[in-house]
Order: sequence, then structure tokens, then C-alpha cells
Amino acid sequence: MEELKKLNEAFMTFNLASETLREYYQNLQQQVTYLSEEVQRKNAELQRTLSFLNSVLQGIREAIVVLDSDGKILMMNRAAEDLLMMDLSASTGHRPEEYGYNFSRIDQNNQEIEIETEGGRKNLFVSLSDVLNGGDGLIGFVILLRDITAQKEIEAEKERNKRLIAMGEMMASIVHELRNPLCSIELYASMLYKELDDTPHASLAMGVSTGVRNLNNSLSNMLYFARPRNPKTTPCDIRTLTDDALALIKPVIESRGIVVEKQITNASINGDSGLVKQVILNILLNAVQAMGAGGILTIYTETDSKGLHLNISDTGNGITSEHIERIFDPFFTTRDEGTGLGLSISLKIMQAHGGTIRAKSLPGSGSVFVLCFPHKHLLPEASGDRTDSTACLSPEQFLQKDSGGQGTGDSDGKKSTSRLKTLKTQKHQTC
Repeated sequence: MEELKKLNEAFMTFNLASETLREYYQNLQQQVTYLSEEVQRKNAELQRTLSFLNSVLQGIREAIVVLDSDGKILMMNRAAEDLLMMDLSASTGHRPEEYGYNFSRIDQNNQEIEIETEGGRKNLFVSLSDVLNGGDGLIGFVILLRDITAQKEIEAEKERNKRLIAMGEMMASIVHELRNPLCSIELYASMLYKELDDTPHASLAMGVSTGVRNLNNSLSNMLYFARPRNPKTTPCDIRTLTDDALALIKPVIESRGIVVEKQITNASINGDSGLVKQVILNILLNAVQAMGAGGILTIYTETDSKGLHLNISDTGNGITSEHIERIFDPFFTTRDEGTGLGLSISLKIMQAHGGTIRAKSLPGSGSVFVLCFPHKHLLPEASGDRTDSTACLSPEQFLQKDSGGQGTGDSDGKKSTSRLKTLKTQKHQTC
């Protein structure tokens, strides 16, 4: 009996212990369930926070690049991908230097730098910040990049206009002083020619008169630069004006063996036909002179939301970045026989039509000049967002296209292929 009693006590003790353990287990299960739910809630909250921060990061217009302490890319926002033309998934873990961007020269003071991207040269406002681990430990860097290329172009244009105004005022004074005696010389030369008519010396008087007229014509161009007149607008067909300008320099084009590729859509503007043709002629002449013997002169139009663009491209020597900043300055020329007024006057004429001229060049490969006519000067058939996809080649596309199969001979084709390879590895300049 005593043994049975002890056995019952043991069972009771065991049951009591089991009940206690079961209660502990239930409490433990409740704690696990609570902690699991809490972890899920915290994870969801963390995901929302990360998603929000990522949305903020991606929504910022400035480009942001985050590097680790070794200078390798950890992350970047969409603006940085667009600006640097890099893909985050492919560039993560790589240094920016591997893509041609040297940010190591940036200090923690805000500064302006220039970089070359596949889309052209960019002016950036840059700042650098350290990322710390809560203490003094450096775990990375944040680079903030703001594209100020358009702002710099506007500032450069304003500065150029100031120089043009100052030079124009000076030129107007000089032209005024020179034209008066020239008119007298031409008058006396004409009178002398009449006196010497039918004599061997008549040609001398005619030569003096012709020279004075040419000089007077040059002064007239300078006067237009100094005091631009209001264009006498009439409907002008861009294709007709281009054909007329080409006809004037046809002998030069043919004598130099230059191939002309032209694709101009029906486009009419309200403008001064004489002045617009003068602009086209100036640009064409510059293109021909840039190529010397041989080469391809490409002329095409395109229309976008900003207006009509007449692109004139050559495969000449191109313009260096140092010179392209000054090509619209009066009297600036790289040719000994040039006056340096053609592009200045052309720009004045385009501005009088509410437009402008853009230029891009790649030294050793060629240049593209774009005459931009705003929508307000376009006649209905040329306005709208219509774009001729067959003719439309952006200046960048022109400078990057392989022209080896476009009317060139075998030797030119090799040159074009070489040019394409060069273009893929070099950067181009803009103004």
C-alpha cells in the first residue's frame, strides 16, 4: 500500500509539472506569435519607409550617387542614371572612374566641373558629403550632381550678346566714317570712267569703281551687324532658298568633288527671303571651306515641339572646343582670308527672325550647324509636332553615323568607318 501511495504521489507530481510546462509552453507560443507579428509589422513598416525614401530619392531632380568607403557605387537615383548615362544594376560595385567619371577630384566644397558623357559635354554643380556610421566611422560618400549646362549656355549667350552690342556700336561708328569718303571716291571713279570711256584707261577707272563697290558692300554687311534692320517678312520656302544658295556655290562644290546629300521637307516660314538665304549661303560656304577637297555636305530638315530646324553638316576638320566658343564673335576667324563676320551676321539675322543657330563639332570628323526657326514663324504646313523620321538626324546622330555607304568611294568608306570608330571612343564638343 505504501508503494502504491508513493506511486500516486509521483503521478500527481508529474501531472502538476506537466500542467506547469503546458502553461509555460502556451505562454511561450503566445510570445512567439506576438514577436512574429511584431517582426512582420516592423518589416512592413520598414518596407514602407524604404519605399517612401526610394520614391523621394528617385523623385529628386538632382542626380545622387552613393559610394562606399572604397569609392564603389552602391546606389544612384534615376536622375543620375539619365545624366551619367549609366545603368545602376550594371554599375553597382564598380568605380565611376571605370566609366570615365573622375569624382575623386571633388572636395566637400560646392564646385563646378565639366564632364563628357555619351550625350555630350555637361556642366555640373557638384557637392560631396561623407556618410558616417553613427559615430566617426566613414562608411561612404554621397555625391550630389546638378546639371547646369543649359544655364551656362544662357549665361554664355548673354555674355556674347553684350560683346556683340559693344562691338556693334563701335562698328557702326567706323562704318559711318568710312562710307562717306567711299561714296565720294565711287562718284569720282564713275565720272572718271565716263571721261575715259572708249580709251585704254577706262578699265582702270572701272576697277577702282568695282573695288569701291565691293568695299562698300562689306561695310554694308558690317552695318547690318551693327544696326540690324527689321526683316521684311513674306512666305519663304526653305527648300527653294536652300536650292538657290546651293546654286550660287555649285561651281565650287563640283570643283572640289563634294557630295551633296539633301532631304528637305515642305517647310515654309514667314521671313525675309533675302536675309534667310544669306544665312544659308554663309553656313554652306563655311561647310564647303571646312572640307576642302572631297567630303559630304548633308542638308536636312526636322520639326519638333520647338520649331523647324535646318541642319547643315560637313565632314571637314571640325572645330576645336576652344574655337567653337567664339565662332559667333565678330571678327573671329581661323582663316587668313576670312573677315569673321559671316556667322556673327547670320546669328543676328536668325535672332531677328526669333530663331538662333546651334553648332556642334567633333574635331577631325565634322561639324553641324542648325538653323532654328520657332513655331511662330512657321506657316501651317511646317508647324505642329510632325517629324520626318527619314530625314531627321540629330546633330549627335550625324556626328555618330557611319557615312561609309552614302555616296563615298572605297577610300572614303574606309575613312568613314575609321571616323565611326573614333566617334564611338571620343566625346564631342557643344556650344
